[in-house]
Amino acid sequence: MKMPVESCHVGEYNILEHTDLGEGWFRIDIDAPEIARETRAGQFVQVRVGPGDDPLIRRPFSVYDVGPEPGENATEIRLLIQKAGPGTEALSRLRKGESIRLMGPLGHPMPVPDLKSPAAMFLVGGGIGVAPLYLYCRERQKEGSTLPLKVMLGARRESLLIGHQGFQDLGIETYLATDDGSAGHQGNVIELLDQQLGSLSEGTQVAGIGCGPHGMNLALRDIAVERDLEFWISLENYMPCGFGACFGCVIAGPSDGPLRYRRVCVEGPCFPAKELPETF
Repeated sequence: MKMPVESCHVGEYNILEHTDLGEGWFRIDIDAPEIARETRAGQFVQVRVGPGDDPLIRRPFSVYDVGPEPGENATEIRLLIQKAGPGTEALSRLRKGESIRLMGPLGHPMPVPDLKSPAAMFLVGGGIGVAPLYLYCRERQKEGSTLPLKVMLGARRESLLIGHQGFQDLGIETYLATDDGSAGHQGNVIELLDQQLGSLSEGTQVAGIGCGPHGMNLALRDIAVERDLEFWISLENYMPCGFGACFGCVIAGPSDGPLRYRRVCVEGPCFPAKELPETF
C-alpha cells in the first residue's frame, strides 16, 4: 500500500485566526493551501507542538473544516481542539500571525455510501469527534448530494456541545443528547440513535459514521453489529508518527482479512464497524 507520507505536505504555516470557544475548546485557522486543497473529511494532520523537539511526538488532529470551501479552491484548514494536556495547552497559546508546523493530509477520507430512498445517513459525534463530521456535511452540500444526513451529537452537558450550531446553520437535521438533560435528549447519544432507528419506516436504508470517545465507539460498534447496519467508525488512537512507520496505533484486523493488524493512521482512521473487534 502506498505510504500516505509520500503524498502529504510538511512545513510551517501561518496562523490566520485563533478563536477561544470556552470550556477549554478553541479553533485555529491556518493558511495552508496545498494541504487544504487535498484534504477530505476524515483525514487528519500531524501537528508539531513546540518550536524544538519537546514535545518530540507530533499530535494528530482531524481537520474540522477547510475554507473558503472544500475542494480545489480551498486555501486554509481549520482545527477544532480541546485542551487536554501539555501539548494542546501549548497549542492554545498560539495566536494570529505565529506559525505552526504541519504534516498532512494523512489517512483515508470518510466513505460516501450509495443509499436508495427511503434512507437515513446518521453522523454520530461525541466530544472532539464532531470535528470531521462537519467537513463531511460541507462536502456533501458542495457536491449537491441528496444523501439524507442526520447529525447526532452527545456531551455531558450543554456547554460541552461544541459545533452543533454549525450543522444547524448548514440546514442539517441535528439532534442533541446530554447526560444531565440540559440540551436535547437526557442520556447518551447512543440511546438517542437507538430511538431514531426505531422511528424509521420499514424498508428504510440505513448507514452512518461515528466518531467519538472510546466508550461511544464501542457502543456504536455493538449496535451496528446487532442490527446489521452499514456503519463506519473513525478512530482517534494515539498516533506517534501518523504515516505507518512506528506501528503505535494498530488494531486487530478481521480473522478473514489480509492484515492481522491494521494501522489506524494508514488503513484508517475510518473502519467498517463490522470489521472492528469487540474491544479495540
